[in-house]
Amino acid sequence: MAKFNAAKITSKMSKLAGNRYFVAIRDGMAVIIPVAIVGSFFTIISQFPIDSWKKFITPYLPALQVPVTFSIGMMALYSCYAMAAALAEHYQLDRNSSATVATMAFFILAVSPGALTAKAAKLSGMLAGTVLPSTNFGAQGLFTAMLVSMISVEIIRWFKEKNLVIKMPDGVPPAVSNSFVSLVPASVIIVLAWVIKEVLHFDLNAGLLALLSPLSNFGKDNFISSIIPPFFNSLFWLFGIHGAITSTPIYPYWYKNLDANMAAIAHGVSAANAPRFMTEQFFQWFVYIGGSGTILGLCILLAFLSKSSFGKTLGKAVIIPSIFNINEPIIFGLPIVLNPYFAIPFIVTPMVNGALTYFAMVLHFVSRPIALVPWTLPGPIGAYMATGFDWRAAILSIINIIISVVIYYPFFKVWDKKQLEKEMRDKENNTVTTESNKNSNVETVSLNENGRALVEHISVREYVKKSMDSVFNTLSKFKKLEKMNV
Repeated sequence: MAKFNAAKITSKMSKLAGNRYFVAIRDGMAVIIPVAIVGSFFTIISQFPIDSWKKFITPYLPALQVPVTFSIGMMALYSCYAMAAALAEHYQLDRNSSATVATMAFFILAVSPGALTAKAAKLSGMLAGTVLPSTNFGAQGLFTAMLVSMISVEIIRWFKEKNLVIKMPDGVPPAVSNSFVSLVPASVIIVLAWVIKEVLHFDLNAGLLALLSPLSNFGKDNFISSIIPPFFNSLFWLFGIHGAITSTPIYPYWYKNLDANMAAIAHGVSAANAPRFMTEQFFQWFVYIGGSGTILGLCILLAFLSKSSFGKTLGKAVIIPSIFNINEPIIFGLPIVLNPYFAIPFIVTPMVNGALTYFAMVLHFVSRPIALVPWTLPGPIGAYMATGFDWRAAILSIINIIISVVIYYPFFKVWDKKQLEKEMRDKENNTVTTESNKNSNVETVSLNENGRALVEHISVREYVKKSMDSVFNTLSKFKKLEKMNV
């Protein structure tokens, strides 16, 4: 049974995590992070905790909203292009032409042009003519962007594999040649999108939102939303699968909430009174401190309280990356993956911190997240900036770190005691042959092909080196999975 869980389940989940569509969506969503962060800085500017500054900046709030509108407010448009480009690259198709066709299809399916009458134009100070409502350009249209980008590239791939394309002579520039290769499938995609929208009068965006409405419960400001996503995130990590895969379907709702907060800030609302708090930043700065599982707490214990040589050595190696929210070294170096000692606290700790943060924000003890800030910032600093410079948010982040230390502590003590006993036993049996590795042996257990345990004694230094090498090898395998058709 243990062999089944370790091999069969992990294999299935690895295939899911490496699926070409999940990889393309993940990479496409990552594109919006830089523009969202830059746009968020304009929101942060208006929230400096200085009364004279707030009074000064108030008249300029509409102008500060412009970069926000064209960053967070256009995320579906950027993501559609990037996701299509990522999937096209996987199939070795032309990125630009494929992504452009997908983006046009998105426009047709998600946006309904309107007309600005002369009377309305006079009142608004704009020119009469066609207007494009921007509602679905933001988080509202992310699901449509995901679906349209994937289907569009698949249609282009099918036409190319069937050789149903227009091929230009060898002397034609590649950019022109690639455009003609995409001409036939592009015509099919655009006509199909037009038929769905204008002939069948089917609103794809509204239909997807209705179909996926159960997921919206995890985007609402409720208690379940604060504990269920962390639970599944940690569960996937325990099997060696990046937990972010569990959040992908919920991101549109989290970004929609953040967009609502930014819009409220633009109209003079303070961060303390922002309408929503269930955003990606809620988890980034108050739940996943140091990485998934609020792993910084365990890194602190390893670095400062471990009595075993292995624990001390590993703790010094992983605490700095964890401070900056990089958790792979300890996840694969300890490891956390399939580790019975730390499975419980790894799941429970982020759920406890999520619950505490939920009540803190419901009761307005802490301001709500109003901006995206770089995820590599130390937890308290990131919390302070994301909430519009609320010092209470930094305090809450520190409290959550302390809670993580407390929860991990009894499990850490059991693990460290057992590890120390192994090292002392090795010393007494004179298994250490050189002074350099004295009192620094660890016992590793693995399964052979027949499912039998193999015990190996190696030095701490060697084990840490081996673990770090394993981390980088694992990360390399994740990159390779992106290019595999699984």
